Amino acid sequence: MNINTFDMNLLLVLDALHLTHSTTLTGEQLGVSQSAVSNALRRLREAFGDELYVRTERGMMPTPLAQSMVEPIREALQSIRQVVENRGSFDARVCKRHFRIAMSDVGQMLMLPQLVGYLQEVAPGVTLETVSISRDHMAESMAAGEVDLALGVFKPLGASFFRQRLRDVRFVCLVRAGHPGIRGHLSLDQFLRASFVEYQPTGGSYAHFLEHADRIFIEHGDSRRVAVRLTHLGGIDRIIAASDLIAVVSEAAARSMASAADLQMLGLPFDLPPLAVTQQWHERIHKDPAQMWLRDAFVRVAGLFPDEPITVANSVYSQDSFDSDEVACYIQSQGPQNPQAIDKPLVKTGTTGDMHVI
Repeated sequence: MNINTFDMNLLLVLDALHLTHSTTLTGEQLGVSQSAVSNALRRLREAFGDELYVRTERGMMPTPLAQSMVEPIREALQSIRQVVENRGSFDARVCKRHFRIAMSDVGQMLMLPQLVGYLQEVAPGVTLETVSISRDHMAESMAAGEVDLALGVFKPLGASFFRQRLRDVRFVCLVRAGHPGIRGHLSLDQFLRASFVEYQPTGGSYAHFLEHADRIFIEHGDSRRVAVRLTHLGGIDRIIAASDLIAVVSEAAARSMASAADLQMLGLPFDLPPLAVTQQWHERIHKDPAQMWLRDAFVRVAGLFPDEPITVANSVYSQDSFDSDEVACYIQSQGPQNPQAIDKPLVKTGTTGDMHVI
């Protein structure tokens, strides 16, 4: 018998016939005629080269071959039924899933603790793994199923992607608490005369700050003085605490550092519009229950705008030139999202509401 040409629907007849011992009752159970059941039994006999079920005083009784097949076939059909009938649900309390998360060191420091705490509480079967991925291949990787969810400040990924705003990110200055000239307030003159320690993530959100800052320096006939450039975020708080240098980082990173070191967190002495942190995903998994649950998990742990509409990712976007590793996490699931507007993508060209930070 060639399994590629075998009609799997015949197995439903075999299973039902074993329970009813009647072609008439099998037809009623499957919603087909008695003659259709008889025809299916004929085809089964031809395929297996065995009578399978024979008529007796007790009804249609299985041959030894049929008896040996019925349990494995029933288990296989049950597995198929579970897959088909449960396709619209995901129970995080009992399901086991593995998430592969690609994120920067800052994203890992700021986002992962909240997510892990939430998952341990509501989804004990979920495991996490952080990986590294090039943002230049983001759309390609997500379309291929290698990455399922992207969170951060970055340009829309294209027409095949959905996007939802979670919160905003803005930059602040860090200086040591005992700085001889800066206490509680940073003036523009102090900013222009300062020396900086700079950590520039591989993403582009920091370019948002540089663009504005360099314009101000040019207007004043000067240029920024960078005393130390770092490739990693680790240790930047200690460098600031041990020197009179200034660092410009996201407010969430600054809060985390300032709480662990003797540092001042001060606002920039010029206006710098915040950047929107969004999550994006490919249309292929838009209605997948497990992915919807995962997106909702990030809304819960990171989103201060839970009612923000889902939009098409190729719509007009005011920060479309920035990609940020600083706040970006790209997540793959192998495991409910805010139901509002899931099926109604709306074009959104700006940000609304009170400003919140990550």
